[in-house]
This record gives sequence, structure tokens and C-alpha cells, in this order.
Amino acid sequence: MDTPEDIAREQWYSDVVDQISKEAIDQFTFDRMRSYYVNNRSLAVKVVAVLREAESLQATSPTAATVLFTTAIELGLKVALLKPVIYGLVHNESVADLISDLSVKHNGFDRFKPLLARVRAGYGGIDFNAFTIEGHKKTVWEEITVLQDARNAVVHRGDLVSTEIAELAKQVATMIIGNYFVSVLGGLGLKYAKGGGIENA
Repeated sequence: MDTPEDIAREQWYSDVVDQISKEAIDQFTFDRMRSYYVNNRSLAVKVVAVLREAESLQATSPTAATVLFTTAIELGLKVALLKPVIYGLVHNESVADLISDLSVKHNGFDRFKPLLARVRAGYGGIDFNAFTIEGHKKTVWEEITVLQDARNAVVHRGDLVSTEIAELAKQVATMIIGNYFVSVLGGLGLKYAKGGGIENA
């Protein structure tokens, strides 16, 4: 029969093992995510190129700019943020590339929202579910949905987009790349280089 001291010691041991296990998993995920960015230092270059192209079109064609800004938002979320996270969570090296590639090829970010929110909070210090651009009433997530709807209306129905929607698209795309992506890199001991590259901090 266990004494109260034995029970307390067992509970303490169990708590220590749980804490060590959590820390080991967190460190493993951190190391895997960081290594993905280090091994793919140009992964955001195309995202930034699309963003710059959209900026160049904004004054003359807000509709075309909105389509490209929304593309930059989706690429930024999928390629620059989500894929490295999924890669970091998969423990089998040979399967990691396959799973991370498959996960970002499917449309719809809603199923990845909790994962993106956790990464943003853990490595970027921002609550993705509640974050708003200064002066905006909707969360960035809600604004992404508005922009996707506007982009889809252009592509599927031939609708035109207002200059206000194009400006919103620019602000959200800039937030995803210039804030979210940059802060995640900083949380991993890396930094953003001009044009979308990644450098050691």
C-alpha cells in the first residue's frame, strides 16, 4: 500500500515527465520549423513579387490589384506560414514534405485557422483570432473572407472592385507579409530580407 509520501512522489514524477515531454515536443517543433525556413530561404520571394505587382497596378486597375493582393495573402498564409508549421509538426522526415505539400494545396483556410492562430501567438506574439488592423472593426481573418469573396466575384462573375476594397486588400496583404511573417521569423531567430528572403538574425 502506498503511503501519502509515495503518492505525492508519484504525482510529482508524473508532472515532471509531462512537463519535460511538452518542452521536448515544443523544442522539436521549433527546431523543425526553423530548419524549414533556413533550408527554404527564398520561400516568400514569389509572394513578395506578387504583392509588388499588385501595388504597381492599384492606381490603374483596383480590380486586378485586388486579385493579386488576395493571391499574395493566400500564398503568404499557405507558403510562408502554414507549410513550415505543418512541416515542423510531422516527425517523419520522408513524410513531412508530402503532408505539408498536400495540406496547402487544398482551398479553404478555416480548417487551419486554429493552427495558424497558435503559431502566431507562440512565435509572433499576436492573437490571430482577434487581431485587427488599426482603425478597422473586423479581424484580419474576417477581412480575408471579404477579400476572397470580392476576388471570386471578379474571377467568376466579372464584377469590378472599388478602390476601397483594393486598399483593404493591400493593407491585409501587407499585414500578412510585413507583420505576421516577419514576426514569426523573429520568434524563430531569423529575419526578413528585402524581396522576401530569409536571413539569420
